[in-house]
Amino acid sequence: MMHETTQRNTLHAVGILALLTAVLVAPMTGCRGDRTDKPPHQFFPDMDDQPKLKPQSGSNFYADGQSQRSRVPGTVPFGDNTYSSDDAPAWAEGLIQNQNDALKGDESYYFGLVAGTDDQYVQRMPMKVTQDVLLRGQERFDIFCAMCHGYDAKGGQSGEVGRLFAVPPSNLLDPKYLDRTGELGSDGYLFHVMRDGLWTPTGDLRMPSYSHAIDEKDAWSIVSYIRALQTAQDVDVNTLDSADRAKIGVTDSPNAGGEG
Repeated sequence: MMHETTQRNTLHAVGILALLTAVLVAPMTGCRGDRTDKPPHQFFPDMDDQPKLKPQSGSNFYADGQSQRSRVPGTVPFGDNTYSSDDAPAWAEGLIQNQNDALKGDESYYFGLVAGTDDQYVQRMPMKVTQDVLLRGQERFDIFCAMCHGYDAKGGQSGEVGRLFAVPPSNLLDPKYLDRTGELGSDGYLFHVMRDGLWTPTGDLRMPSYSHAIDEKDAWSIVSYIRALQTAQDVDVNTLDSADRAKIGVTDSPNAGGEG
């Protein structure tokens, strides 16, 4: 009797072992590169099929109905590659710029405002003007501004699109835009209009914001080019040499160079 019981237990153990072996081996035989139209087994479907919102889609969860959320005020990005401008290696210049762009701590550069104020614009741009900056400003101006204000920045009938408006675009060569001590003539104000648009006191939008297409650096570059256009209006062509006059389509005359 004891022998039969032992034999029966042995058979049970062998059967269980065989079953476990089949269970373990069966999935492995399906991992040999064979293709199947059957859906995979999902042991944790809530992790495989998590709900998500696609970019630009709406949401009933948030009060504003937008799925994309703005950065939480006061958020400070940081990581192992966070450097200061003083001790950063040359290769980290891009990382520092990205960090500064995220923090926007320099109010003069990122908002055109005097630090600590909400409505006082900087008189002069907080960026060094170089030939590359001017050329970039000219390129961006010709793309985004000239259609309304004209390539000469005179507004009115100069721009191909602007001439169709009921209210003509501003003439950026007007004296009120030349006086940096005045609000409309400050570099920060021109920067502000480009980035935030122009609203009338009654709440009408006169010019849309171009912040979607013009970042802070390009906005300051455009400001520098506008200043160059303004300055060029008072230059006597006869004071230019022949090569420079040729560039702007002015031929030599007997009075060239201020003679006679």
